[in-house]
Amino acid sequence: MSDGYEKWNNDEIASHLKSAVETLTPNVLDKIDLSAPQLLYTEPPRHLRTYRKMHRVVTAAAACLCIAALYGGGMRWQNTRVESVIGLDVNPSIEISVNRKDRILEAEPLNDDGAAVLADMDLDGVDLNIGVNAIIGSMVRCGYLDELDNAILVTVSNDDKEKASVLRQDVVTDIESSLEAHKVNAVVYDQQATDMKEITEISELYGISYGKACFLYELVEENGLTEKELKFFASMTMEEIAKEIAERAYQVGADTGREDPPAGTTVVTRPEPSESSSETEESSSESQSSSETESAKPPASSAVPQTPSETEESPEDEQGGKKAKIDYTDYYEGMLEIVFKEKVKWKNPTVSVIDADGVSYAARITDTGSDSCQIEISGLAGGQSYTFILNGVKPRENGSYGSVKGTFDAPDISGDAMENGSDAEEDEENEKPEPEKEESGKEPESSPEEQTQADAETGESGLETSEGIESLPAQTEGTQGA
Repeated sequence: MSDGYEKWNNDEIASHLKSAVETLTPNVLDKIDLSAPQLLYTEPPRHLRTYRKMHRVVTAAAACLCIAALYGGGMRWQNTRVESVIGLDVNPSIEISVNRKDRILEAEPLNDDGAAVLADMDLDGVDLNIGVNAIIGSMVRCGYLDELDNAILVTVSNDDKEKASVLRQDVVTDIESSLEAHKVNAVVYDQQATDMKEITEISELYGISYGKACFLYELVEENGLTEKELKFFASMTMEEIAKEIAERAYQVGADTGREDPPAGTTVVTRPEPSESSSETEESSSESQSSSETESAKPPASSAVPQTPSETEESPEDEQGGKKAKIDYTDYYEGMLEIVFKEKVKWKNPTVSVIDADGVSYAARITDTGSDSCQIEISGLAGGQSYTFILNGVKPRENGSYGSVKGTFDAPDISGDAMENGSDAEEDEENEKPEPEKEESGKEPESSPEEQTQADAETGESGLETSEGIESLPAQTEGTQGA
């Protein structure tokens, strides 16, 4: 070959590879001791195979049982672990511990009144909504909640703020339903507990629940109250505290700048039933008689706007800065519109409506605008004046949240007058002469000519009426001329 190397064919390559492999593989056959006995493989007996299979099955079952036990233990631990704590304060103070499924683990009274409410009640394992309804019902039966003004404080404690917010709303809704079922009026304050050393000290110093201490701490901070006033509030029931808040126009639930959401306020009002069936019958008869008399009159205006002089602000509004001022109110078919003199802001607005006798009526705010709001009111009687108190409103510029108070009139519009329209005016004209006849009682039974002729014949003219006396000479002259 030109390159100096011999070219191998395939057979030569195979021969060289074989010799190389034989050289690399050691020959140890001579070193093996073939005299040692060799064991041949034999298949294990049937019972041994069965045992081994059972052993595998038992091992797998045991593993499954262990997993199930661990899962069950974990679930039991989750269901018995306290996830949320709900405090209810009226004067009885009760603390409810619930698990992640909102089932009650423990209901603990924090004072003697709370123990009286929970007497003979076993709430372990009960759903939270059922337990809350049972506790509210027990407070009504024990006299801690009545048909007059009441106040309830709801405090929710949970590490998850979203869960706490949802739980707050659920508990307040349950309380509202229970109060309405028992026809009880109440102001419901709800808040999320704040873990602070100052609140713990207040709770321990005055011997009150942590939730009540948290509420009073926020009340003092938001309104700049003194320690003496804090002590004064600590000795009160929630009903007494709510009255003081309303009378002094204290702010509740303002934004304090902390991460925790502010306290909320819900007013639950129910129309009070009549005292007796006789009063109901009297009122119905009066309404029927008034509708009959009003049916002959022109229909009243559909809306009754109130002048600014008819609405007044609560005296407390003059304290603590600039408050919102009402321009006028307008009531029509169960809807009350309140218009302010300037732009306003809203913060947890609430409203209450009462009549001259102090009877409360169901009212709720349906819409809030930049300078007005609309309130839906039910149960009002026409022809009466009512007073409203609106909380949680302030002027948009240089103002502070407070309450405003005003009055409005509910028009007394009869259904007949609304249907007949202009026909009522004709009925009024037709009915006007009738009262005059009844009052005077002097309707002549015959015409003047017949009366004069009779008087001339009998000679008794002028004795019945003064008109007959004056007409006699004229008639006499007429007869002589004839």
